Amino acid sequence: MITKSYELFDSTVKLFKSLEENVSCENGVLRLSGELHLSEEQASLISCLFSNKRLFRKFELMIDWVDAESGHIVTGAECTELKIEFNLYEGNKFSFYNNEQDLFQKLSIFLIQGKALPENYYFIEEDFRSDSELVRPSLIKLKLITEWLQFLTKISDIDKKIDDGLALYYFIKGEDDKFAKPLEIKINNIDELVTIDEISSVEDISMLISEDGNGNLHHRDRQSFFKLALVDTLKKLITQDSSGNSNTVILFSHLDKIKNAYYENYDVFIHNFAIGEFQQQVEEKGFDYAEKISSVLNDIQIRLYAIPIVLVSLGALAKVDNIYSYLFIISGVVITALFNYWMINDQVLRLEQIGKSSSFAFSKLKTQGSDKLESNDVLKNLDAIVDNIQERITDRNTKITYYKFFCWLPTFITLLLLFVKERSEILTFFSVNLSNPTIDNFYCTLTGLVKILLSLF
Repeated sequence: MITKSYELFDSTVKLFKSLEENVSCENGVLRLSGELHLSEEQASLISCLFSNKRLFRKFELMIDWVDAESGHIVTGAECTELKIEFNLYEGNKFSFYNNEQDLFQKLSIFLIQGKALPENYYFIEEDFRSDSELVRPSLIKLKLITEWLQFLTKISDIDKKIDDGLALYYFIKGEDDKFAKPLEIKINNIDELVTIDEISSVEDISMLISEDGNGNLHHRDRQSFFKLALVDTLKKLITQDSSGNSNTVILFSHLDKIKNAYYENYDVFIHNFAIGEFQQQVEEKGFDYAEKISSVLNDIQIRLYAIPIVLVSLGALAKVDNIYSYLFIISGVVITALFNYWMINDQVLRLEQIGKSSSFAFSKLKTQGSDKLESNDVLKNLDAIVDNIQERITDRNTKITYYKFFCWLPTFITLLLLFVKERSEILTFFSVNLSNPTIDNFYCTLTGLVKILLSLF
């Protein structure tokens, strides 16, 4: 038994051609037009079809005016009736047509609503089989039209099968619309579409209906941009058209213009999106570095809270009267000052690193902005943020210089109080007499203090 539709198609075509003027085919029904004595080839071919008659919608065969059995189909037998009705999409999956136009007219509704061409078909007038190596431009164009129909259907807001084809609806507000109005596109004649000279390819925008992008916000934005381009461009083209063509023909004749409008809208969106994203990145960097710089000063200020505590503790210096108490108090003050000084220096190094990092980061951003953006406002804002960061770093460095002095202030005060309280003992210990001080004494003392201060800073 033949099980492959192609082999069944091949046998049917050969039978049809062998019957010549004794057979006709209209509306998918092959019918014998008179009695016929079967040749060996015809008997073999009919026997093959008969054994697969369940695949046809209807198969009627009479030999000598009697319903045929498989044993009746022999060479020389008189075939008095043969009627075969093709089952296009479910059974034998092929049919016969007068020509290419006849195929498009009869299958127009099916093709528009998503059905494919039959696996096999035969053009009677041209003796053309679908398995021929001959390339037919209209069939290539039909494939392109089918791809566009699939694309337009998937991207539409509502698609509805109607009696003569397909209705698509797009709900989006056009540039010149005050309110969102649905655009209706009715497609009901595939024959008029294949006559269009050139139809743009859908391949370059097929990613808009890709399953991989579903649920992605950016993916939905691109679909919206295409629908906007479709609605605006088609409305303008319909208004400008004076040829009397249907809206569907106008649509498929200018798909390239719709794609160009989509790319223009999308490029503007991407450019604005890039500007917004770059602006956000610049502001985030600026805020981040401002926070880091502020944290440097905050850390220093927290450590300098030890200075008032040390000053308060100096009150104990007035009450002590032995060398051990002096030693503990002075040691505590000096150690506190020393630790504060070291920690302040650590923050100085941290601030320097922040300055270098910010310079590198903002230089990189400025280079990227100059290469990718044409917005001077964004680049000016970047320059303003960089200037602000540098001003903050300069201001912090100035304050840190003062903080270095203040961290040693308790030590100077401690030494001064100690000298005032125990002046006579100290002078006696060092054999110094300041009862009649000279200018040289003050000069030496002052230069020594200056050198000590300079060595600290």
